[in-house]
Amino acid sequence: MAVLDQYDFKILQMLIKDGRASFSNIAKEIGISDVAVKKRFERLISKKIIKQISLDVGYDVVGFQGLFLVLLKVNNFFYKKIMASLKAEDFVKSIYRTTGDYNITLFYLVPDMSQVELLDNLLTKLEGVIDFKILIVTGKEYEKDSLPLSSLQVYYRH
Repeated sequence: MAVLDQYDFKILQMLIKDGRASFSNIAKEIGISDVAVKKRFERLISKKIIKQISLDVGYDVVGFQGLFLVLLKVNNFFYKKIMASLKAEDFVKSIYRTTGDYNITLFYLVPDMSQVELLDNLLTKLEGVIDFKILIVTGKEYEKDSLPLSSLQVYYRH
């Protein structure tokens, strides 16, 4: 388990809020040098505390009309083959291994809502798929842009 000091914690908080924040702006905000911020940032990456700084695309602005949440129940014997097929699909945004009634969950981008039939056909033809549900995401209600302070205090040392 990684232990975060006050500076690492603040660096993470600032980057979660704005992944484009400069080292010099972070340094000014938390009261250390930009060289120290850079070294800490590199250490956070090397320890895999920071996995990536990513871009959040406005998919609707670039022409995608919808996002489907797909729940798949698959036979474990076919799991790797199904995963390979899904990864090769152009419109699959992300795939998660899950527990419960459905062992794969994925997000599927669609250029228009008529794609639900094509997705249905794709999933029906995949060998080893036992059951699936396609849910249409109608909007994002909330996404936290900070670390969960109460639970991360365990990792944070003053």
